[in-house]
Amino acid sequence: MMRSIVSLLPKLGKRSLSRVFTAMIVSNLILLLIPVSMGLFLYTKVEDVLEGNARRQNTAMLEQLRLSLDNKLKEMDILAKQLAFNPKLATLLSYSGTPEDEAYKQVEFVRNDLNRYQSFASGFVKDFYVYLQANDLILKPGVRTDTETFYNKYYQYENASYHEWQEVLGSYHNLSFQPSAALWQDPVNLGNKARVITFLQSLPIYEVTETRGSLVILIDEAKIQEMFKQLELANDSTIFIVDQAERIIASTDQDTSLGEGLLQRLTRASGLFHDQWNGTDSIISYTSSKQADWYYVSIMPKDLFMQKVESMKHIALLVLIVALVCGGAAACWIAYRQYSPVKRMVAAIIQGRPSARVKAGNEYDFITASIEGTLLEERHLRSRLMEQAPVIQTNFLSRLIRGYVDLEQESMDAQLDFMNIQFISDTFAVFIVQIEDIAEYAQVESEAKWTQVRFIISNIALDLMNERHVGYAVELERDRIAFLLNMETERADRHAEELHVMQEQLLQIMQDRFKVCMTIAVSDMHEGTAEIGHAYLEAMAAFDYRMFRGQNAIIHFGELQETTPHYYYPLEFEVQLVNHVKSGDIDNVAKLLDNIYEMNFNTAKMTLELGLCLFFNIISTFLKITNTTNSQLEPLLGPNADPIKNLFNCKTVDEMHKETKRLYAQLTASFRTSQSDHSKQLLMDITEMIDLHLRDQNLGLVMIADHFGMTPQYVSSFFKKASGQNLTDYITRARIELAKQSMMLSEYTNAQLAHMVGYTNDVVFIRAFKKLEGVTPGKYRVSIQRASREQNKEARG
Repeated sequence: MMRSIVSLLPKLGKRSLSRVFTAMIVSNLILLLIPVSMGLFLYTKVEDVLEGNARRQNTAMLEQLRLSLDNKLKEMDILAKQLAFNPKLATLLSYSGTPEDEAYKQVEFVRNDLNRYQSFASGFVKDFYVYLQANDLILKPGVRTDTETFYNKYYQYENASYHEWQEVLGSYHNLSFQPSAALWQDPVNLGNKARVITFLQSLPIYEVTETRGSLVILIDEAKIQEMFKQLELANDSTIFIVDQAERIIASTDQDTSLGEGLLQRLTRASGLFHDQWNGTDSIISYTSSKQADWYYVSIMPKDLFMQKVESMKHIALLVLIVALVCGGAAACWIAYRQYSPVKRMVAAIIQGRPSARVKAGNEYDFITASIEGTLLEERHLRSRLMEQAPVIQTNFLSRLIRGYVDLEQESMDAQLDFMNIQFISDTFAVFIVQIEDIAEYAQVESEAKWTQVRFIISNIALDLMNERHVGYAVELERDRIAFLLNMETERADRHAEELHVMQEQLLQIMQDRFKVCMTIAVSDMHEGTAEIGHAYLEAMAAFDYRMFRGQNAIIHFGELQETTPHYYYPLEFEVQLVNHVKSGDIDNVAKLLDNIYEMNFNTAKMTLELGLCLFFNIISTFLKITNTTNSQLEPLLGPNADPIKNLFNCKTVDEMHKETKRLYAQLTASFRTSQSDHSKQLLMDITEMIDLHLRDQNLGLVMIADHFGMTPQYVSSFFKKASGQNLTDYITRARIELAKQSMMLSEYTNAQLAHMVGYTNDVVFIRAFKKLEGVTPGKYRVSIQRASREQNKEARG
């Protein structure tokens, strides 16, 4: 990395310097363009913003007008109710006494009652009076007269005759308002004219068919016009008051009307819309009053509003231009100030290296390469290490338990710290859990169920161990887990008893709670990390006796010392030995032979006869390898070589061990020379077998390993190393590719496709297809059909 950084230090020319300076100016201008662009965006939105503000202002003022008028109408309503429900008025409406008595009662009502309400007739309410139909009389504060005299002398409508007015009084009205009309208050001299809104209420108030009079209240329109004026001046709008019969009660412009189209759009309690009014685009807002069942309508010409908008847009454009010019000048000056320290920094970096010649970018390239070079690589390595930490720890523990880690104490401590493994003492034991049967736990045995069982056993065992000691778990096979137990230093005399209690508790919990049958093989206690491998071999030796003890048994290696002597050379070790030889791994072959020797001759009590049988079996494995691989013994061992004869010519078991190691070393070395070609051929054979058995539901790691006579672990590791991908992933991808080809040629269902490519059901097939392709099979089928149709169209075109 440092060499690559040094090679990136060129002698920068003026062209590079100018390019960096230009880049700084451009970057500053781009930063400047961000607020300028936002300003341009706001510039384009000025009209919408101002129009929205005008709408809200107009609606708010219209609502304020409604509230003010509603308050006035409430006062008028109080007056109307007090008069309408006055008991004396009810008596006058139905009185049938003598004319003299009736006249007296009427005068008394005017003097004592109507005059009392005269204070209401100021401001909003201009005046009020009562019409008695039976007597054709008008009663108002200070006045009692007949209707004709009243009409000709007191109040006379400009556009209505006496008979028209009298007909209106005699008709039925319930809280009725008449549109604004001109009223002469001095009809004799045609003077003092005012506009009023007439409120009518037939009397008695609950009588509908036989009315005997009317209550009339005159509302001064001038007071309403004063309320209109504030809203009219604020936004140059025209104001209308419209009742439910679509009559204009009052307006700021007496010579215009709303039009039938606009009136029909007043359908809600309030609203706002655009429409044509008197040939002009206008904004119409309205609100309703429940007090009088009126609509308050405001019409604002849009062209008057747009004059303000255009003015604001011109000001905004001018501000943007000034900001762009000033900002551009500031950007150039700031770029020059920023470039000066960069130039000095680059000069300091390349000082003393004038002869370096590589293609240069700019100063930032060198600064970035110099500062970040090693940091990026370190960060990358740390990130990768953290991602692989659990895998590394598991792999290390697996090798440690099997005895493949042979380090001095200082190196061991460093390795343990690095792997986040902590031991509290030098006392160790290994026990192996073999899962025998999970049928009662899982009706259908699947990888997910086996994973759950291993997870449960690991967690329970670790909880039991970690109560007082320290424990670690390693998964050896699908149905086998190894545990490394580091015992605490106190009560050393009870370690064996505590270990046995742990195994009984684990066995009992798994049997009672989870209905899982298993066998536990336990080693003896050993001192020192170097003895962990021996403890593992002891546990494996104890594990072989499960055929005599049955399921749900705990087998201790110490118990085997009293049994009939035997030698230890399990099939698992033989398969490992064959795989290591074929892979050319001389070190692991030697280490495995040493472990077998130590286990059988240094740990167990073995007779010479059994020892000879052991070496015979080891040489038998040697001959199996040579026969299955067509290896010639003469080129390998020399002329007239007889490995069995040479072995049994040895006088001691130590010599036999050395001779065995020599023979295996020569055989393993011969495989190393042809390892490359053998790996290629084996990889081709495995992929060919997979392609031929894709439709087989049993195709998997175990089936392939059995076919080639290897362990599943070796096949998995070899395929990953040789092809760069997991064997399971390769099989899944091959099956999905086969399914995609079948989709293009036929209309199979997902279940049929799953069965054709080796899946047991369509759920697993759909999950695998979506994981690789990103879509479900159905969506993929639709996409390829669409693509096919488009290709056909292009071909016909």
